[in-house]
Amino acid sequence: MFDPDLFISWMAEQGTGSLRSLIRDASWASGHDRKPVTRWLSRIEALGAVTIDWRGEQWHTSPCEVTDLPGNTQTAVLTGARPAAPAFYRKRGAAAMPQRHEQSGIPLPAALWLQYTERSRLHAFAAAVSAAVAPCAAESAARSLSAFAPGPETAPPAQDIAAELLDPVSGRFRPVGLVGRRPVPGLYKYKQFGRMDRYALLREPPCQSTPGVHTRVSPPERTWHSVDRRAGIHHALRPSVLPLRWRADRPVPGQPRRNALGRLTADRKAPLPLAQERTAVLCTGLASLRTADTEHYDGVPFFIAERIAHTLHRRLETA
Repeated sequence: MFDPDLFISWMAEQGTGSLRSLIRDASWASGHDRKPVTRWLSRIEALGAVTIDWRGEQWHTSPCEVTDLPGNTQTAVLTGARPAAPAFYRKRGAAAMPQRHEQSGIPLPAALWLQYTERSRLHAFAAAVSAAVAPCAAESAARSLSAFAPGPETAPPAQDIAAELLDPVSGRFRPVGLVGRRPVPGLYKYKQFGRMDRYALLREPPCQSTPGVHTRVSPPERTWHSVDRRAGIHHALRPSVLPLRWRADRPVPGQPRRNALGRLTADRKAPLPLAQERTAVLCTGLASLRTADTEHYDGVPFFIAERIAHTLHRRLETA
């Protein structure tokens, strides 16, 4: 039976390597083919154990750290790639929390939490497992989030290939013909080399004119930019379409709303980009709960949910 924690410790020992080899090894270990293994690796990346260069086909693990969960919970979580099995950490006081069932059929590594009353206990645990103590990683990640910026300029998709354009109202990609017509600004999806999905954003800068001066000018130059699929979707959608939602847990008397914990929900048609997803996951160390239409992130403080929505130009609905 596939042991995800053992596989993560093996990755921690390797440190870095070829993505093709990693997919091959994970396929062999799990008994699954490339597609579910690739989905599983994207979940491992969201958990912060590894960073994957999907185009460059390389990967490297993140160092193992002990960091506080947000709020006054007196609970810390191990992040990064753990070099030892959960039993090693349990013997030193940590609690292992199994992840939720994965639709891919490949289980995720457990979350490891440590509860403490004195900071000295936290530092003693970190020293015993050879991990660094970091300030609340979720709060640090939230502060470092930046608003969307288009990627480097790129060549437009060839006119003779099949392309799709994101509908900014429905959030769905729809086929569009590029032959003999001027493409409209928006997010385009197309194949490169007949196999790899690419995403490009066509931007049209605002027309600049001098008040009171009527001159005949050529239309502004439009530019194509290479973008990440998830970030591009959020940028192309209208802010009110597929909004993020946050629902508070049980209120704590005297606690400001900004610090209240709750569940952040994103629509599967507009999933969180990696940086925002990692921020939400760091609030508990648990992967999102996936349904057919949504992804739920528990234990997210309101101020972090608000920060995530702000950097994505999304509306945040609260309840």
